[in-house]
Amino acid sequence: MKKLQQTMDKITTLISSILCAAMMIILFANVVLRLIPNVGGFKWYMESSQYLNVWSMLIACIGINAMGTNLRVEVVDSIFGKIALGKKLVVLIRDVFIILFYALVTYSGWQLCTRAKQAVSTMPQFTMGQVYTIFPIAGVICILGAVVNLIVELTEKSEGGDKE
Repeated sequence: MKKLQQTMDKITTLISSILCAAMMIILFANVVLRLIPNVGGFKWYMESSQYLNVWSMLIACIGINAMGTNLRVEVVDSIFGKIALGKKLVVLIRDVFIILFYALVTYSGWQLCTRAKQAVSTMPQFTMGQVYTIFPIAGVICILGAVVNLIVELTEKSEGGDKE
């Protein structure tokens, strides 16, 4: 499970980095093209950069959930982290709430992408429903990542296995 956890983190970090790089290239190219007379740049640069930004952040959330490196309440961790059972209880409660949150994201995202059939997007050949598909897809994979992290955390035997 630990290997799956690390693989999910590496793959999602790579994909998210590629999407961010594509966003920066599009923005940079558009700035350069605006300076060339009679070219003016891309009409769809702003929308594409917004979509790429949202997609990269949601995909990065998958790795964050898989590794369990999300935000925490340090007071709770410091109080209950000294007790082995308390630490596992905090992990269980935290990951259950994360799973519930992403279940809501998945359901709401599915509702959004099935209802948004209008072609409002300035990007060629995309409907908004297609753009919104990232929400249910990332939601389901985030749930999987949280479950993997939960299994790894609960089956971890040594106390020296704390994360940095």
